[in-house]
Amino acid sequence: MRSFIAGSLLTIAAVTPAAAQNVPAPAQAAQQMMPGDVASAAASAAQTLTSSAKDRLLVKDLLGAQVTGPGGGTVGTVEDLVVIPGGRVVAAIISTKDKNTGRIPVPFAAVKLSRTSGKIAMSLPVALSDLKNMKEVQQLSKAVPGVK
Repeated sequence: MRSFIAGSLLTIAAVTPAAAQNVPAPAQAAQQMMPGDVASAAASAAQTLTSSAKDRLLVKDLLGAQVTGPGGGTVGTVEDLVVIPGGRVVAAIISTKDKNTGRIPVPFAAVKLSRTSGKIAMSLPVALSDLKNMKEVQQLSKAVPGVK
């Protein structure tokens, strides 16, 4: 059994570096783009922004935004955003007023954004205490650097 496991580990170790070498790092991928590719990407971005003009946001508009709970009371502010390669926002880091909670990551797909008088606000679907006690949010906290 040990020789099977050791053999499997050696096979994985031998295959993994070769596979990893075929995937360019994001910086390398950007450097490999030709001017026509950049122009095409810019045209696509412009079209996307034009077609969704009323829904577009700037990150700076989200940072510092007021966060409310289900009852409408302010529970904190947006301190940071967690973005994965490709630009998708996966979580918002909320700085709470509750000293026991402190900072908590909230899945971005679960929040509701609104705009009032030009200001962005975020509302949570459940109470902060409920979020803090969810094992999935605790797992998210462990996955986000700098959040306990």
